[in-house]
Amino acid sequence: MLETVIALALIAVVLPTLLNSLASAIGMTDDVYDRSVLLELAQGQMEDIQRQSYQENAGKYPLILAPTGYSIALSATPAANYVYPSPLSSAAQQTVQLVTVTVTGVRGNLSLEAYKVRR
Repeated sequence: MLETVIALALIAVVLPTLLNSLASAIGMTDDVYDRSVLLELAQGQMEDIQRQSYQENAGKYPLILAPTGYSIALSATPAANYVYPSPLSSAAQQTVQLVTVTVTGVRGNLSLEAYKVRR
C-alpha cells in the first residue's frame, strides 16, 4: 500500500512537469515552423520582385500565393536618383527604390528590405 501511495505521489509530481515540457516543445516546434514559413515567403516574394521589371508603385508588383493564415504586404520608398562613381567623372545615373516585403503569419511577422534598380 505504501508503495502505491509513493508511486501515485511521484506520478502526481512528475506527470504535470513532463506534460508541461512536452507542451513547450510542441509550441517551440510550431514557432520554428512559423518562422521558417515567414522567411521562405519573404525571400520568395523578394526574389520575384527582383525578377520583375521596375515599378514606380510597389502595389504593381504581383504577390506570390501565400498559404492560409499568412499575408504578404509590399511597400517602396519613393524612387531616388543616384549618380556614381562621382559627378566629376563620366557618371552613370540610376533610379533606385527600397522595397520592403512584410509577411504576417500565425505567430508573428517578418520584414525584408532590398534595393530595386531601374534598368
